[in-house]
Amino acid sequence: MARPKRIDLPFSLYHVLSRTVSGELAFRDAADFARFLSYLARYLKQFSFHLHAYCLMDTHFHILVESDARAGLSEFMRRLLTAYTVYYNRRHMRHGPLFQGRFKSYLVDKSEYLLAVSRYIHLNPAKKSSPAAHERHPWSSMRHYLNGGEPDFLHTAEILSWFKGDRPAYAAFVHEGLSEGMKPGVMQQRYIAGEPFAKRVRLRLEQIATDGSRAAAAMAKKNVESARREEQAAGRLLSLVAGHFKMNRSALIGGARMHGRTGQARTVLIALLHERLTWTYDQIARYVGLPHISAIAYHLKKAGEDEALKETLATLSGEPDREI
Repeated sequence: MARPKRIDLPFSLYHVLSRTVSGELAFRDAADFARFLSYLARYLKQFSFHLHAYCLMDTHFHILVESDARAGLSEFMRRLLTAYTVYYNRRHMRHGPLFQGRFKSYLVDKSEYLLAVSRYIHLNPAKKSSPAAHERHPWSSMRHYLNGGEPDFLHTAEILSWFKGDRPAYAAFVHEGLSEGMKPGVMQQRYIAGEPFAKRVRLRLEQIATDGSRAAAAMAKKNVESARREEQAAGRLLSLVAGHFKMNRSALIGGARMHGRTGQARTVLIALLHERLTWTYDQIARYVGLPHISAIAYHLKKAGEDEALKETLATLSGEPDREI
C-alpha cells in the first residue's frame, strides 16, 4: 500500500516519532541525549514551533509539536535528524543513516486528543519497565510536568491548564493510562482524530489546492508574507557578512567559483542562512547563486570543520538581529 502524502499545515498539532535503522541505539549516554535536545531546542526556535511533550528512548523518540503561522514540519525534521546523525556518526565513528528513512507524523485533533497523546508519550518508559519508570525517566518532559523547571523550548502551560495548573492531578491522569487503553487510535495512517476532524482537514487541503478559493488565497498570502520576511532577513545577513569581510554584497552572490577570502565569506553566509532561516538547500543555493544544492552541504561541512570559519561564525552568530 502506498504511503499517504504527509500533511504539513500551519497551526497544526503533530505526534511525531522516528526509529533507528535495525534497532540500533540512538543514544548511548547522557551526552547524546543532551545533544539531541539541544538540536531540538534550536530548530523549534528557528521554525517558531511549540513543543508540548517529548520522550527520548534508546532506539526511538516521540515529540508532540505544534506548527505556528507557517508550515514546515518536513524541513524541521530533516534538519533535526540530519544534525543529530552527523554529530552521532562523528562521535561514535560510524557511517550512514541512523534513523529510518521516513519519520512518522500524525495530525492530532487538539481539542480532543491533546491530553491523550501527551499521556501516551509520557508513558513510553513504563511499557518495558516498572509502572513508575515514566516518572523517573530523565529524558522525558514528564519530569518537568511533575516538578517544574521547564526549559524555554518546552510549553507545559496549555496541558496543565486543563488541570488548573495542578501538577499532581496531571500525574494522576497519566498514571491512569497504565490500566486503560492508552494508545490513541490512528486513522488512515494520518490522523489521531475522529472522522469529522479528518473530513475537515481533507476539505481544507482540497480548498488550499483549488486555485481561486479563499483558503488558497489565504495560504498564498501567508506564504508571501513569510517569504518576504525571510528575504529581508537574508539581506541583513548578507550585509552582516559583507561588512565583516569588508567587501561588497554583490561579491558574495554569483555563480562563479570563489576562492580565498571571498570564498570564506560565502561559506560563512551560507552557514548563517542555514542557521537563521527555514530555507531549504535549494532556496539557499538560488539566493547565493550556486547551480547545485550539493554545494550547500559542502559549504556547511567546511564551516563546521575549519577552525577560523567556526570562530568567525561564533562572532557573527552573536550579532543581534532583532528582525529575524
